[in-house]
Amino acid sequence: MIQESGENLTPDIQIVKTGYIPRPIQEILHNELKRFNVLVCHRRFGKTVFCINEIIDKGLRNPAKNPQYAYFAPFYGQAKRVAWDYFKDFTRGIPGVKVNEAELRIEIPRPDKGDKIRFMLLGADNPGSVRGIYLDGAVLDEYAEMDPTIWGQVIRPALADRLGWAIFIGTPKGQNQFFDIYQLATKDKDWFTAIYKASETEVVIQSELDAAAKEMTEEEYEQEFECSFTAALIGAYYGKQMEAVETENRILDLPYDPSLPVDTFWDLGIDDTTAIWFIQDAGPRIHVIDFHEMSGEGLPYYAKVLKDKGYNYSEHVMPWDANHRNIDSGITRADTWKGLMGRSPRVLAKTDPLDRVHAVRTVLPRCWFDKVKTERGRLGLRHYQRKWDGKNKIFQMKPLHDWASNPADAFGCFATGFRSKIFKNEAMNLPREAASDYDVFGGGY
Repeated sequence: MIQESGENLTPDIQIVKTGYIPRPIQEILHNELKRFNVLVCHRRFGKTVFCINEIIDKGLRNPAKNPQYAYFAPFYGQAKRVAWDYFKDFTRGIPGVKVNEAELRIEIPRPDKGDKIRFMLLGADNPGSVRGIYLDGAVLDEYAEMDPTIWGQVIRPALADRLGWAIFIGTPKGQNQFFDIYQLATKDKDWFTAIYKASETEVVIQSELDAAAKEMTEEEYEQEFECSFTAALIGAYYGKQMEAVETENRILDLPYDPSLPVDTFWDLGIDDTTAIWFIQDAGPRIHVIDFHEMSGEGLPYYAKVLKDKGYNYSEHVMPWDANHRNIDSGITRADTWKGLMGRSPRVLAKTDPLDRVHAVRTVLPRCWFDKVKTERGRLGLRHYQRKWDGKNKIFQMKPLHDWASNPADAFGCFATGFRSKIFKNEAMNLPREAASDYDVFGGGY
């Protein structure tokens, strides 16, 4: 690592001081990394500082023209809170460094090469906003909380032409995309993987771990400090129901049946993604045959997607905001859809989010899912959860709005709007709670 300072070794080589002194385990890790890496780390491991200094070091050593690196957090604001001050501190002593506070960007000019090194802080909450850039290296910090499409659709292609590297790093949060990428990496010799448990690293003293274990539920402690991927996802609305979908083998190859009509159910995005479920009523069973999600596109794009799939559609069901009028044109999205498809969508009345939760819980035991086409949507259902109130140490009675909200809200549209015998004369007044039974004093589940 570039740590020392000021001494000119040759006219072209200078050692600069960053102030970073890695812990022994971090120093070993810096030397073991490969092109692609998955690091599962306990809380307080120092993963953000580790990754920032890996980026800086690689950038300063890169001989390519205009090298460019990105640190991704689940949200842009989170990237700023977690990493921005570190980036500024560790680059402060580098000659000519330029800091752009507005865009969370740091540039280091290289007069001898006539170019610059660029470090960027970005959020994974809007993948479409970062498409098209090139990268020499990327860090995905807390990948378990990110929109899963950010890797395959955005970052991996951005690394291709310059053979860039990547580090996935974070603490487990159930068996989601972080678990999947870890499993994939363990089977590929070109990837480096490591798990760092608090009981093994000695980064956090034992007395503090003992105190934490008393104050946290067993599941929380195992997840946060022992890097368990199997600990329950705390606060999940549909955790038990989606686990049943898997254990009862209701995820399988589920081809489209041309003899049955397809209904679509929507969550309409404005600043985030639009999500669509494709569903066939197969008598006692509900066949969830497809799912589509995209951001930054208008209704003509989705009309083409539906037409290209070639399904025999019955109706398209949209949430209440489809009747909102555009402030400039005065036209609703329902009107636009009618112009594109020749008929109006069915627009549902506005409902309480918790009522949609109850409806989804009612219908999930009757659903079968296509294994491939609904994978992204199922991830959203599994990870849809209540919002945590850190100040009062309780879960709020409302959902957390993140990437999982879009597929979950679209499925809520289905559960409350699907016209079939499943819902005739059937009450939906289940209790309003998430599958958590959270006890801040460690009472467990």
